[in-house]
Amino acid sequence: MRAGSAVVLVFVLALLASCNAPDTIARFCSSAVTTLKAGDALFDDMKASCIREAQTFEPFGTFPVSDPSLAACDNVGRQAEGVKAASKLVSNYFTALNDLASFGTSKAGDDAKDLLTKASAAAKLSAAPQKALSSVAGFLTRTVTSGYQQKMLADDIVKVHEDVKIVLDGLSEAVGVAYLQQLQDEELKTAARYKEFKQAAEQQHQWTADVTLVLDSRWQVDRATFAAKQKAALTYKAALETLAAGNEDLAAHASGIKTDELVGLLSPYIAQLESLVPAIQKAY
Repeated sequence: MRAGSAVVLVFVLALLASCNAPDTIARFCSSAVTTLKAGDALFDDMKASCIREAQTFEPFGTFPVSDPSLAACDNVGRQAEGVKAASKLVSNYFTALNDLASFGTSKAGDDAKDLLTKASAAAKLSAAPQKALSSVAGFLTRTVTSGYQQKMLADDIVKVHEDVKIVLDGLSEAVGVAYLQQLQDEELKTAARYKEFKQAAEQQHQWTADVTLVLDSRWQVDRATFAAKQKAALTYKAALETLAAGNEDLAAHASGIKTDELVGLLSPYIAQLESLVPAIQKAY
């Protein structure tokens, strides 16, 4: 199995010396990096969403000048930073893949150890993603050594190929499950906050048609914001799945493929990623 995969990647490396292949690989890797970078805004919003939810418990009219400092939100923030570090490691993998295939050298692994330490300490990873991240970091560390040779790339890609997929799946779960749930909790608490305001105004006989219109208008804005972020989370999840599929397809079907076929193989994934990223960024 491994020998067969190595043969596949030898063909890939041979293709990279042709005219159009480097550009296609560069575009695919660039799309991968841009996609992963787009996720930072979602990971940053995890703690922010937790804080906004906590703010809904504050009494009306207190007008606090600082955000609630909750251990739960701090924990969410630390885990989000760990996930971002994991995302950066995979992003560096695609950068290194392009650098090594095109130029034979790469510096994308300079901070691999630091990123691995940060991800391991903060993200609370289970055994499988921890092992996968360590494998990716090990590959990146090897690529920056002066003795690294391009011919090693085929074997190394074989070794980390499945590990990259495991990390992408983990990022997808972090956004598609944990972040979506946090947004849904915040939305429910925000809706409850509006209802509390309405009840308080009614009890004080201050509820009027004008107040209803203003409050409804504010709620519609909040609803649109929640909907946009939830859509962005699902879009990012879809983009990661597309990226993983493209990476799988390249490894599975590259044996003996011609340059024009390589372009045809990767172009749909590139186009899909390039169309999804703006939809993610729009919400933030």
